[in-house]
Amino acid sequence: MDWHLRLAFVRIDSRPSFRDRAGAHPGEQPRDQPLVTVTVLLFASYADALGRQAINLPLDERATVADVVRRLSALPGAAGLPPRPVVAVNEVYASYDREVREGDEVAVIPPVAGG
Repeated sequence: MDWHLRLAFVRIDSRPSFRDRAGAHPGEQPRDQPLVTVTVLLFASYADALGRQAINLPLDERATVADVVRRLSALPGAAGLPPRPVVAVNEVYASYDREVREGDEVAVIPPVAGG
């Protein structure tokens, strides 16, 4: 193999790939961590704002309640959500640092007023 062919071969092999280091296409979430899916339950004004009563939300494996709320806040119609709504995981009130697991039900609870 003469040096011209060798140089061309090196150039082809050293071109940047269309995939990033984690194996994702540009604009796609890197898959360096496994994903878990949680079901987010929405009630009253939250369900009305987001146009549905439940959302299956894929998250990174070590995601927390705060990550769930952050992802919800980014959805269209979520402007009406307060910055830190009350949340329950599997029917138990949860703090924002609680990790969520595959199959968890995360309920976002709207404020309740009464008289």
